[in-house]
Amino acid sequence: MIDCTDIEFTYDGERLALAGVDLQVEAGEFVCILGGNGSGKSTLAKHLNALLLPDKGSVTVDGYSTADPRSVYRIRSTAGMVFQNPDDQLVASLVEDDVAFGPENLGVETAELVRRVEDSLRQVGLVGFETHETHALSGGQKQRVAIAGVLAMQPKVLVLDEASAMLDPRGRKGLMRVCKELNAQGMAVVMITHFMEEAAEADRVVVLDHGKVACQGAPQDVLVRTDVLANLNLEVPFACDLSLKLQGLGLDVPTCVKEAQLVDAVTAAIGEGSFPSVILSEATEGSAVEGSRAAPAVTFPANAARDPSTPCLRHSAQDDNSDDVAIAFESVSFTYSPSKGKRKRGKRAKAEAEGGKRADWGNDPDAVWALHDISFSVRRGEFFGIAGHTGSGKSTLIQHMNGILHPTCGRVLVEGRDVADKAQAASVRADVGVVFQYPEHQLFADTVYNDVAFGPRNLKLSDDEVDARVRESLELVRLDFDEVQGLSPFELSGGQQRRVAFAGVLAMRPGILVLDEPVAGLDPAARRDFLALIAHLHEQGRTVVMISHSMDDLAERCDRVLVLNEGETFEVGTPGDVFLRAGELNGIGLGIPAAQRVANSLRERGLPLPAGVLFDSGSLARALVDLADDAAADGRGSGSGAEAGGPGNPSAVGGAAGGLESGGSEGGAR
Repeated sequence: MIDCTDIEFTYDGERLALAGVDLQVEAGEFVCILGGNGSGKSTLAKHLNALLLPDKGSVTVDGYSTADPRSVYRIRSTAGMVFQNPDDQLVASLVEDDVAFGPENLGVETAELVRRVEDSLRQVGLVGFETHETHALSGGQKQRVAIAGVLAMQPKVLVLDEASAMLDPRGRKGLMRVCKELNAQGMAVVMITHFMEEAAEADRVVVLDHGKVACQGAPQDVLVRTDVLANLNLEVPFACDLSLKLQGLGLDVPTCVKEAQLVDAVTAAIGEGSFPSVILSEATEGSAVEGSRAAPAVTFPANAARDPSTPCLRHSAQDDNSDDVAIAFESVSFTYSPSKGKRKRGKRAKAEAEGGKRADWGNDPDAVWALHDISFSVRRGEFFGIAGHTGSGKSTLIQHMNGILHPTCGRVLVEGRDVADKAQAASVRADVGVVFQYPEHQLFADTVYNDVAFGPRNLKLSDDEVDARVRESLELVRLDFDEVQGLSPFELSGGQQRRVAFAGVLAMRPGILVLDEPVAGLDPAARRDFLALIAHLHEQGRTVVMISHSMDDLAERCDRVLVLNEGETFEVGTPGDVFLRAGELNGIGLGIPAAQRVANSLRERGLPLPAGVLFDSGSLARALVDLADDAAADGRGSGSGAEAGGPGNPSAVGGAAGGLESGGSEGGAR
């Protein structure tokens, strides 16, 4: 279906972005492409539908050469591509028009066009959004529109360039489900991702490094190579990480790349049904560790339509001491379109009735309020997380924190100042630094120095003070001042651009940092570095507010987490308060940290793990080894220890070396 032979490509005539790539994708194959930032993944993807042409070598798609101008139309209708940033792909003002754009240009007749648009929107969970304006959608919703637009063209090959980066957990699951369904029907899928759990679902994994294929093979062969992946700025899937920890503690389990496989292996090693019902009952009622609690009962707010003209009643955000509060939301409601009032629900109700259920990915397309009756506070010096499905109001919420948006009802206070007070606007914005999704899009100046200096200069600071702040902020984000200050920010790598944009915010010396998905699209190594940088800034005394779709990041980093659902507060509490409510979170399109997900699955299989504990991989591994030892002592299981297998047992490596194919000296040397 796709044949790339020894392709080379350069953007500037000097450095090779692709340096001799060979890649073949068979019809009906599911291939995942991995690699660190700057490894050539997106460049390769753009060669697969003739958006780029190789300087050397050849690319054929379904037998047609991308070098033949007469074949471009056929190639682009054969290989559909979804980009990482949906704003680069949306072309129409309304959702249904955007989805129809591709097939309409292919000459699809009207009746078939309508059917394709309806089917594609149903597949991505956007039934009811047909007449919504694309510019008003959230980032995740825009990505789903872009995916629907490609699906409507019915390509033979689906190319996804980190298309899941901006999706919530439900959206990622929905996208993977659609990909696997289409793949089962014979469509070839090429997926670029930084999510190792997605890569584990592929037929084959290809890893790029500096424009070359470093290694490739089956997921169970490639994704367990911790040494290779670490050198390529990647990481192993959670299941593999936990497998290795268990082996290190002496439990005889193979190295797994899928969580379901690991659950089976651990259950077999410890012994399913090994524990009496009284032990299981005691574990279920187990007390929570400090900072955690058992999942409480939940009452969901009524989903009745609300009229924006209805007056709002104000109440205090929380009972926190006002002296300790950095940001306070008091009964905040906000609508982007108050004049429209209640929207007609008939079309969506009809679609739901015909489909038999609500779309798996979806949220309410007829919601009047973007935010409704939100009350909470962020304490000084706190690391505060915000989670929610796409379209839940997260980005809208944080734009209230420095006065970019003002509440329709209620008020927002920053250090006691009302952000809607024009007299206070300048001081509020100086105190609250906001880093938006894709912060590199905030860059605009001719040099790194001028970009970072822009904010301080607007504060009318002296040249010496501006220079000091530029140097200080570049040092904070770990960029060498002398090396980068004279460069154009657009010459830098994506990770460096993100650091420069962050430095521009830090140069204002805000006491509060508000971050909207700051690590989206970064490779695992860059992601860890950036999160460590944020943690360092927090340790210096700054208040940090961070939106993330990674439940693991929120659980690991945050003091408290706010969860939004359809523009309303679902929960505010510690990570333990929030992530022990797995069923409720799943019901609103969110997930839980990977360790907790595996722990819950093992508990369902009869292992008496305490229900009131929020696990990480280390604590879960220790708890499982303790269970294995208990079972062995009572003659119910094999227990741990080298004699039971342990890390030296050949079964523990899962045949990792067997099917791994090196892509050259780079792959073999690592």
